[in-house]
Amino acid sequence: MNIYLIGFMGSGKSSAGRKVAALLRWKFEDIDRLVEEKERMTVPEIFASKGEEYFRKAESVVLSEVSCGSRTVVACGGGTPCSAENTDVMKSTGVTVYLRLSEEALVSRLKRSRNERPLLTGAEPEELGKRVSKLLRNRSPWYEQADLIIDAGNTDEEEMTAMIAETVRSKGAYL
Repeated sequence: MNIYLIGFMGSGKSSAGRKVAALLRWKFEDIDRLVEEKERMTVPEIFASKGEEYFRKAESVVLSEVSCGSRTVVACGGGTPCSAENTDVMKSTGVTVYLRLSEEALVSRLKRSRNERPLLTGAEPEELGKRVSKLLRNRSPWYEQADLIIDAGNTDEEEMTAMIAETVRSKGAYL
């Protein structure tokens, strides 16, 4: 049994994932970091040199590999759950948790973020909101398939962990 944190870029999957894993005494993995290690390039470098389609395939391979383990909290990339294959892998090996934030909160976080986001590269502040809105509209139907949806803006890690633990138990697994 694994826990897959999904949601839009900037929703806090990695930072929440580390804390949830520590509270549960589980392992923590970050899909983007694993792809970077495997490819020996950053995500922006992969997008620039090999394209998004290549990155998505590499992401799916890494997801498949990490899903073979158990008792792991996995921070997925923003686009990871946006394919039936990836969603099936996650649902068959654990629980999916959507860290939902409002569009406004996401834009605010992304403006302050120091991370380079390939799908937002070159977006001026007024364009950023439009790009986030369009991507979120396309991805939300995938995110909404999660086993648990958490309002990430109003839930601390301890509350989040308790909610996730309850969902894991409801699926018949032990912590």
